[in-house]
Amino acid sequence: MTLPLLLSLAACSGTRALQASKSVPQATLEQTVQPGSSTREQVRAALGDSTSIRFDNGNEVWMYTYPDSSDGGGEFVILFGADGVVKKVRRGVVYKLPK
Repeated sequence: MTLPLLLSLAACSGTRALQASKSVPQATLEQTVQPGSSTREQVRAALGDSTSIRFDNGNEVWMYTYPDSSDGGGEFVILFGADGVVKKVRRGVVYKLPK
C-alpha cells in the first residue's frame, strides 16, 4: 500500500482522523527519520511517542507536527513497515482557517 492510501484508510477507519499529539522541530524530524534505515525504536527514543495507527498487516503510521514560519505549521507523517523500519515519510503544511 502507498502512503496516501494508508492515510486515506486511517482517516476513514475511525471516528476521527489521525492528529499529531507532539510537536518537534522540523530539522530534528528530518535528521532522525531516515526511510530504509530508521527503526520504530530509534524514532521513539529520539522523538518520543506520538499519535499512531497500527494496521492489520503490521504497518504503522505516526504523526508529529513542527513549528513553521507560516501561520499553521507543518505535519510530518511516518510510515513504518511490519518489520519496524521507516518505509516513507510525508511532510506538509497545515493551514489555519481565519475565524
